[in-house]
Amino acid sequence: MDRGMEWLDGVQTSQMEMLPTNTPNFQWHRYLEDLSSLDDSSIFTTQGLLEQINVTRDTSEYLWYMTSVDIGETESFHHGGKLPTLIILSTCHAVHIFVSGQLSGSAFGTRQNKRFTYRGKINLHSGTNRIALLSVAVGLPNVGGHFESWNTGILGPVALHGLSQGEQDLSWQKWTYQVGLKGEAMNLAYPTNTFANGWMDASLIVQKPQPLTWHKTYFDAPEGNEPLALDMEGMGKCQIWVNGESIGRYWTAFATGECGHCSYTETYKPNKCLSGCGQPTQRYYHVPRSWLKPSQNLLVIFEELGRNPSAVSLVKRSVSGVCAEVSEYHPNIKNWQIESSGKDKCR
Repeated sequence: MDRGMEWLDGVQTSQMEMLPTNTPNFQWHRYLEDLSSLDDSSIFTTQGLLEQINVTRDTSEYLWYMTSVDIGETESFHHGGKLPTLIILSTCHAVHIFVSGQLSGSAFGTRQNKRFTYRGKINLHSGTNRIALLSVAVGLPNVGGHFESWNTGILGPVALHGLSQGEQDLSWQKWTYQVGLKGEAMNLAYPTNTFANGWMDASLIVQKPQPLTWHKTYFDAPEGNEPLALDMEGMGKCQIWVNGESIGRYWTAFATGECGHCSYTETYKPNKCLSGCGQPTQRYYHVPRSWLKPSQNLLVIFEELGRNPSAVSLVKRSVSGVCAEVSEYHPNIKNWQIESSGKDKCR
């Protein structure tokens, strides 16, 4: 190439940050799923454990598996012995275990281990104990050999260990099934149904963590035209709606690994140049401005794990700085360097 001809290549990068809006702190109301009442029109009882998708027909990601166990007064754990252990083999994405209406434990599958086992102690009283298993299937399989034949749900075995008679297999006794949640049937996420009875002012009640809780609040649209997002700090798992439109599911997971010195030289590896170690893999969820009214916008969150929404806030994305690099011929690949003050060298 003629040295008399010079080419300048440039790269410009905008640095973004999430800033608070002028929206006041949310005033929450909450609705608790009633585990003691069932919709008689949507339940049925049969022998044994059923595959989940064949029952729900994809109308809900939730399916209740319910049965009961009779416990005698002479069981050793009533007299200082060890509590019995409940063992559940599942092929769903998550399962929540309730004993006599109280959350006893939860277990989750992974991408690598689609079949997982829950194993936990449960406290049973003398007489009839109701065991309710909420199976969660977040979406359908869409990849892999013969994925249409893959089974989902609690397929067993389900067994109790540590009783005086030994192991008690619950897999083939009578199970009662209910598709979905009461809040889903009541359409609590939609503006036309938010006046249903059962909502409580969260500021007037003791903030005891409760699983399977619906939260709602209202807010006015912030001024300006910056993109908006919900900061879901502190929340656990489930789904968000704004004015009846779903903005997505959230399932807070924390990034693992080592976030140290970063260099893109040498061979690429998946664990090179990691960032955000120890932080949520996703914290912000986009709220389209086109979905908002000037005032009285309805925000509904369904939280499976019982986390408190007091830290949830509406934020806006803003450009905090612009970095540019211009080089002769081909640009050099450089990492951002951090000064001792902890600030980027380019602004």
